[in-house]
Amino acid sequence: MRALPPALEAKWRAGVTTLARGWRLTRKDGLVAAATEHDRDLFAAGTLFKAALSLAESPVEAELSLSPGHAALSGTLSLAGVSADDIELGRWDQAKVEAYLIDWQAPELCLPLWSGFVQAIICQSSKFELNIQTLEPAMNRMLGRYYTRTCDAILGDDRCGVDLTEASFHAQASIVSVESDRALTLSLTQTLEVAALAGGVLRVTSGRAAGLERALQHVEVVGGHLLALLAQPTPIWPAPGDQLTLSLGCDKRFETCCTRFGNGMNFRGFPTLPGDSAMVTGPSSASNAGGKR
Repeated sequence: MRALPPALEAKWRAGVTTLARGWRLTRKDGLVAAATEHDRDLFAAGTLFKAALSLAESPVEAELSLSPGHAALSGTLSLAGVSADDIELGRWDQAKVEAYLIDWQAPELCLPLWSGFVQAIICQSSKFELNIQTLEPAMNRMLGRYYTRTCDAILGDDRCGVDLTEASFHAQASIVSVESDRALTLSLTQTLEVAALAGGVLRVTSGRAAGLERALQHVEVVGGHLLALLAQPTPIWPAPGDQLTLSLGCDKRFETCCTRFGNGMNFRGFPTLPGDSAMVTGPSSASNAGGKR
């Protein structure tokens, strides 16, 4: 059973109506947006909660188990800078949501109610609704490692150790034309091995779609320009002239790790692991010496 702070419990038992709900949303890139149902801004839990009378929360559904609970939070797109473009570009996907009970007469009396992560976002006209899972999805993740010949690290993460900010690992480009929601014709501003871009990441750095990231499925040179096929469609189309950054890809092989990135010491796979054929191979009829096959 949760224990209330004594001062807050006293007001609760007295039936004093000085309590308001507040919600703090934290994106994966660190941007924070906070709102309260109260009619004025409140500073609590180290965050300024903006007044948002149109914000509403559905009842939280939870069970006495490790199964995820669910909640919904709805409001207008003007809430604390939450824009339709941001939602379309996926910037609020998997954002952390924290709900609080705040005493608006004494905002330092602040009680955390629940927390969760945005699982889906529904937009209708100028309104949005966040569908929230109230148990961290990481609790359902698989722990441990697989024994495979290929690397199981993510290019550029702590286990990989490759510094993708190095000039030799990325290139600047601009959009010449937009062929479809998955195909772009680009002009590179510097020399880079085209074949090494497959499996890399395209990041839009200017224009309406700035911040958009998509994996590069296929890259080839056509008519003196670079034709890039994206792994997923773009919800907002970039425009000709928009600037991009292209980073190299990695096929998780030991040879690529050594030759392309010079990172063989950090390779997180087992390149000499025997294959399935080793289990069914018998002794050789010729040149068999001792335990050799």
